[in-house]
Amino acid sequence: MRTSEVEPRAPFTVSSPSSARLTSLIEISRLLTSAVDLDHLLSLILKTSSQLVGSEDSSLLLLDPANNELVFVMAQGSVSEKLKMVRLEPGEGIAGWVVKHGKPVLANDVERDPRFTSKVDKLTGFRTKAILAIPLQDHGRTIGVIEVLNPHKDRKFDQEDLELLTAFASHAAVAIRNARLVSSIKEANRYLQAEIDERYGTLIGKSAGIRAAVKSARKVAETSATVLLLGETGVGKEMFARSIHSWSPRAAKPFVAVNCVALAEGLLETELFGHEKGAFTGAHQQKKGLLELAQGGTVFLDEIGDTKPEFQAKLLRVLQSHQFERVGGTAPITVDIRFIAASNKDLEGAVQAGSFRKDLFFRLNVVTITVPPLRERKEDIPALANFFLGRYCRDMKRSPMTIRPSAMKLLTEHNWPGNVRELENVIERAVVLTAGNEIGPHDLAIGSRDMPTGDLASLLELPFHVSVQAHKKALISHAINKARGNKTQAATLLQLQSTYLFRLCKQLGIT
Repeated sequence: MRTSEVEPRAPFTVSSPSSARLTSLIEISRLLTSAVDLDHLLSLILKTSSQLVGSEDSSLLLLDPANNELVFVMAQGSVSEKLKMVRLEPGEGIAGWVVKHGKPVLANDVERDPRFTSKVDKLTGFRTKAILAIPLQDHGRTIGVIEVLNPHKDRKFDQEDLELLTAFASHAAVAIRNARLVSSIKEANRYLQAEIDERYGTLIGKSAGIRAAVKSARKVAETSATVLLLGETGVGKEMFARSIHSWSPRAAKPFVAVNCVALAEGLLETELFGHEKGAFTGAHQQKKGLLELAQGGTVFLDEIGDTKPEFQAKLLRVLQSHQFERVGGTAPITVDIRFIAASNKDLEGAVQAGSFRKDLFFRLNVVTITVPPLRERKEDIPALANFFLGRYCRDMKRSPMTIRPSAMKLLTEHNWPGNVRELENVIERAVVLTAGNEIGPHDLAIGSRDMPTGDLASLLELPFHVSVQAHKKALISHAINKARGNKTQAATLLQLQSTYLFRLCKQLGIT
């Protein structure tokens, strides 16, 4: 039979001799749509292709968009493993021609076909006599080729084989697209889970204090109880709050973090509760508050000990009834929210001094977790330092770096008034400014030590905006550390408004 490129004829009819094969095709199509694992699907496509046209040898080639080459992703038959080493350019060989033109090819004598290349046969030792090659097309774009080789016994491929395999290929292409989508979603989920695991890596430690705190956090996460997190500034209270949310049944719902001193009192109320249109000058439309947006999830109230008594009274009502009204509104809004509050202050002392409501303290103090300061868990410093080192090397696309033993000794001997946050900033700054791949003692700006003399030169080697940002972060971090983690005092030292400093910290990632 003469070699040909064949266009499919009209669809099969019920009276056609192919009716039984068409029925099989319908059943196979259902099977394809149920296969979501890509490797399993490709194997199923190959096996089915061979069965439909009576052959033992088949291969599936997919177009690699990175270099526009055809790759043998899977093969069935005696030379399947060797085929995985072969790549074809579009237009090369019969498979390349099919991809380039988007048309099927039926060749019962490949030696007479000028499009055939013996490259594959020479590499594998296989002898190709006949080929039926069908394009895999998705939304008008050819994404690959199904090849079936050498039919059983002395039969030849015919027009019916071509039409049947073309119909099958249209279903296979859709199934491949769906399986790829599922695979990409799974990969994205794995990436996000890795991000989550890394984000909460700072909670891991071998010290007794941190292990006890993490154990309590995991246990309370299973409930909806209100949690009060206590500890100095920078110990990682927000990380604990996010972890509790992530470990809880509410993990799929929003997590909303509110810094209670970063906003003026009036703005804090409108941010939390929302407002009605016309509630005040500038309220041109209704606005939902963060409590409504966090429905079903978790609200984290940081620095709760610095709030005013008027706000405390309104918050108490929400904790008691889970109801509130928008600013300027009268209709009660009911929410299902889990509250986690945090403070670096002695709230019991504040209650006795009259600056914090006693009834609100009791509402918040259902489960209390005290996060130990870094100076009390110095055995965790090497692991934390290396954790931050790895994170910032990846973020800044730097090759892996190490910390010299002398530098690690300096880290473990420091008292860390700014706690984990200070350690993170020191490591990040060292990654930005260190020229080589090893961090030494002179690369660490710890506490109130003067900035090393080489830093200005290092900053000048960076792009302008990067160096400005690095200097801002170093200056703000130094002020926060000098103020022992108190950002309000740090703002005074820097002669800035505290609200502006909080915004700067958020923009620069100083958490």
